[in-house]
Amino acid sequence: MKIYFGAEYVDVEEDAFGEFASRYQQVAAGGGLVRNSDGKVLMILRHGIWDLPKGKQEPDEEIETCALREVEEETGLTNLKLGKLICITHHTYKVFGISCLKNTYWYEMQYNGSETPVPQAEEDITRAEWIGPDALPGCLETTYPSIREVFGKNM
Repeated sequence: MKIYFGAEYVDVEEDAFGEFASRYQQVAAGGGLVRNSDGKVLMILRHGIWDLPKGKQEPDEEIETCALREVEEETGLTNLKLGKLICITHHTYKVFGISCLKNTYWYEMQYNGSETPVPQAEEDITRAEWIGPDALPGCLETTYPSIREVFGKNM
């Protein structure tokens, strides 16, 4: 499995993942690859980088519930339909000098409503937009490698 360190990654065998992960503070997160009835994909822009909505799992929260809640919070959309698990991505980061390993569970989601996405400003999200097939390659050029992995597993 790939473990991302910024733009770089290392491959870690599944049987060695536990030992590798033990060196980090574990963070579980859930997110969604949301499509609307027009076949567009919901993306957010945070710190000038296109991303998918996601966030940390709360204590005693099911990961599927977390994924739906985080997409709703970061985009303002409601009535999302949860689909299958696409993949789990792993990336490292530091916060207050602590090395963390975030394990993000990515789900397919469908949205059939008419609400306009609203970016969650408190999370430094400046845009939440439906991206069509023609514009998607440009967004994927300016996103994280782990997000490209999610799309690669779902195209």
